[in-house]
Amino acid sequence: LIAVKKGGEGRVMLAAHMDEVALMASYLEESGLIRFVSLGRVVPEQILAQRVVVHAKRELKGVVGVIPAHLADKREKLELGDLYIDVGAGSRKELEKLGVKPGSYITFDTPLAYQEETRSLMGKALDNRVGCMVLAEAFKEASPGYKLYAVFTVQEERGLRGAQPAAYHVKPDLAIAVDSTIAADTPEIPKHKAVTRLGGGPALRVMDSRLITPRKLLDFMVKVAEEAGIRYQLQLSPRSTTDASAINLAREGVPAAAVATPVRYIHAPVSLAKAEDIEETMRYVSALLEALNTHPIARSGR
Repeated sequence: LIAVKKGGEGRVMLAAHMDEVALMASYLEESGLIRFVSLGRVVPEQILAQRVVVHAKRELKGVVGVIPAHLADKREKLELGDLYIDVGAGSRKELEKLGVKPGSYITFDTPLAYQEETRSLMGKALDNRVGCMVLAEAFKEASPGYKLYAVFTVQEERGLRGAQPAAYHVKPDLAIAVDSTIAADTPEIPKHKAVTRLGGGPALRVMDSRLITPRKLLDFMVKVAEEAGIRYQLQLSPRSTTDASAINLAREGVPAAAVATPVRYIHAPVSLAKAEDIEETMRYVSALLEALNTHPIARSGR
């Protein structure tokens, strides 16, 4: 999905991925249980006993099952292949009549909740529903003096597969990925490894596993935050990446960066985000788009 606001010279692309971490049926057991693979990085222990929806002829409710603890042998590590989906079917034939087959999509069945007392959002796929909302709101409010492209991409969780062809089509001079990112401010993670924290505002990515943000672009992004009085975090994330790294490789190369909202427990069936971080990220992206009206980086990317 690509939306455009036509201004003057220069093309700026903002990208937020629409896809979510999910599962896919891979094999139907004769007993009526469904084996599956993951679409995106999933930790087996995090999805045990979680409710899911199997998308067949109609939506089927199910649960992620595993051998009961009373019967399980001691093991060092649980594997995804140990798990299965149980929709209550008694046989493979019953599953097939319901339209379940290898390739059927399976999503987590987690409602969205807002807790006013802590101003917290809890639900599934906040990576990257939060980013999509931030981009949509910023795009709606923007009055660009350049051509602004809001691109909602696909298959980010499966290898950034939608961003690069979208960038090839748009031909941007500059690109910013708008995403959600790991808030690793929980007790089991050492402080020096906590790439971002809740309540710290938008994360401006310095580098990740596939991209080092161009220094001039990063300096500009930091300046925007400081002049607007917006809290921000500088993020180094050597084990993850965003659509920005794929856009960076389009055509002759595109200067690209990423801004993200910190979210706890991403890729799990339930994530948690703070409303203040979402609001600050919205404010930051709007300030960035406004600042690009008078900065040559929007025309040349440099």
